[in-house]
Amino acid sequence: MHGIAKGTSKRLKVVALGAALAASSLLVLDACLSDSATTPPTADAAADVIVIPASDAGADVAPDVKKGFDAGGNEAISKVLINEISGGDEWVELVNSGDAGESLVGFKLADRDKTTGEPKLSEAVTFPASTDLAPGAYLLVRGGGVGDAGRPCPDGGQAYCFNAVFGISNKNGETLFLLQPDGGVVGKVVYPPDASAGSMSYARIPNADPNGAFKTVAETPGAPNVE
Repeated sequence: MHGIAKGTSKRLKVVALGAALAASSLLVLDACLSDSATTPPTADAAADVIVIPASDAGADVAPDVKKGFDAGGNEAISKVLINEISGGDEWVELVNSGDAGESLVGFKLADRDKTTGEPKLSEAVTFPASTDLAPGAYLLVRGGGVGDAGRPCPDGGQAYCFNAVFGISNKNGETLFLLQPDGGVVGKVVYPPDASAGSMSYARIPNADPNGAFKTVAETPGAPNVE
């Protein structure tokens, strides 16, 4: 009997040791789980975060800015309107849509800076003294060069013709701005890519209507637009 009692005592010690080890393991596991709940591992925390590389972050913007095309809307605040644009022949027509004469002295016509998206003042045409546009009268700006590099405007009966350094990209599109002397934008027209070619232009219909929509029609520089 003594031998049996001695053996049983050893087994009880083994069982007690096993229970202690199991309890210790549970405490360690519980501690790990608690830490995971309060402080998720770095790898798991980043799993749901999408980081856009710098080269891709501007993918939807950069191509548009580089080309100079602006998908925004047109603006017409002044009585003098950007009325017709020829992408093929590179000229812009302005018209006085009001019932009284309008002075354009100090006003500017500019294209869009391909880096900032703002009017490119460094190449803008500034209208000189005595640039007064009578009601219903037209003014043309011919792009592609000034001075000896300037090309003559098509003769359609316009009151004025000026040359500009900037051109008009028919392939990529363009944005033209009319600015008053203090720099405020009083007119803006977005010329879409491939909006005109050959003897066609991108013109305001009805002619000289501030609310008119632009359409591709036969060009009429210095004269009313006709659909």
